Amino acid sequence: MTGINAKLWWLFAGISAAGLALLAFAAISVYEAVYVDSERTQLVEMAEALANTYQNDGQSLDTIHSFLDEAGLDAVTVDDPMVLGSALPLQAPEEDVVITFRERERLSQGETVIIERQNAYLGSDLIGAAVPVLTGSELTAVALVYRPVSDLLQAFLNVLPVLLTAGVLALAALLLIRRQIQIDYTAPLEALEASAERMAAGHFEGNTGVTADNEVGELARSFEKMAASIQAQDDDKREFLQNVSHELRTPLSYIKGYSELLQQPADDQAEIAAIVYSESERMERLVNQLLDLTRLEGGTGQLKSELLALAEIVREAVGKTEVKWRKKQLRVRAELDEELLVKGDGDRLLQVLINLLDNAIAYTDPAGVILVRLSDANGEALLEVIDSGIGIAQEHLPHVAERFYRADKGRTRTGGGAGIGLSIVREIIELHGGTLAIDSTVGQGTNVSIRLPKQDI
Repeated sequence: MTGINAKLWWLFAGISAAGLALLAFAAISVYEAVYVDSERTQLVEMAEALANTYQNDGQSLDTIHSFLDEAGLDAVTVDDPMVLGSALPLQAPEEDVVITFRERERLSQGETVIIERQNAYLGSDLIGAAVPVLTGSELTAVALVYRPVSDLLQAFLNVLPVLLTAGVLALAALLLIRRQIQIDYTAPLEALEASAERMAAGHFEGNTGVTADNEVGELARSFEKMAASIQAQDDDKREFLQNVSHELRTPLSYIKGYSELLQQPADDQAEIAAIVYSESERMERLVNQLLDLTRLEGGTGQLKSELLALAEIVREAVGKTEVKWRKKQLRVRAELDEELLVKGDGDRLLQVLINLLDNAIAYTDPAGVILVRLSDANGEALLEVIDSGIGIAQEHLPHVAERFYRADKGRTRTGGGAGIGLSIVREIIELHGGTLAIDSTVGQGTNVSIRLPKQDI
């Protein structure tokens, strides 16, 4: 993900540049505020003390000069009227004098003057303060205290390594932060992008390899779950197409073979035509079941919602399958709670009951028993279809409601349905807010139980 890395580097460079600029600004500000400003204040105070001493106690001038020398300051007290009234020294260019004409004018008015410039007379860049000594309105003397600017700069240079060290440490910290961001965020995002590209190419393994314990890690794990879900759906789709192909292949082969026989005169043409018709019906049932299941799973199969007496639907289903169970000499018993009411689609619930009875009839040996029981179970309508048939092995029970699943893989596809009926039953029951459960023991029979929300009048 070059874009993210490039943006991260640009961000890092921008923060570094801003940090260096801030450090330089801070250094200049420290120099101005801490050193220069405080030095101006100190020089003014010293010059005022020198002027006061000169004016009041000339005997103490030597003591003050010694103190200033020890503080690293230079001091001059000028009381020569010729010097005060002209340049210093006489005839010197304006830029070389200690006190310019304009500054002398301000001193004559009693103002304190701050001096910051290069001075050839004193031989260095200087910063100083000049305080006037007035007798009445006449300037009689000037007390000047100054120091070379190089002294201030040297003091600042002594602190500069500390500032530079702080800058280097800040830059190193930024590098570490940038590295951690790359490990925790950009690298996982790159892995996610690579996985997304693989998924777009049809590879749904979804293993991103991201182990970060943060928001991106959670996103990666959600992505892996999504990829696994898509992989499962893709596998289901492939299996579905394979099962449909297998289910259609047998009737198509029958139709093709017997159609060829019909082209030749034969005494059993009526029987052949009946087989072709039967296989065509089988294909039609399969296609209709697939369309029905697709509509139910996609939510496009609209269900009616009306108050129903479930016992009446059970009796109707038993009646519609009577020909089949009597043909196998089965006994069907119904134990029904006539008071139970449910809300739903009567046609769809009838479809469920007929499907369950068809399965019970198909897998129960002649002279067997089928019990349909309807009862109130803890505020729910419990419908059970219990047969004494061949039963289902325990390992197959979790899968019998899956599309095209057959517990007996050796059973021919002409024996029994296509394996879609229970899938449709489950979808219909779930759309009614109910649950489907199957319990079975091989050689003893199967109990299919449905629970639906009970409605009170």
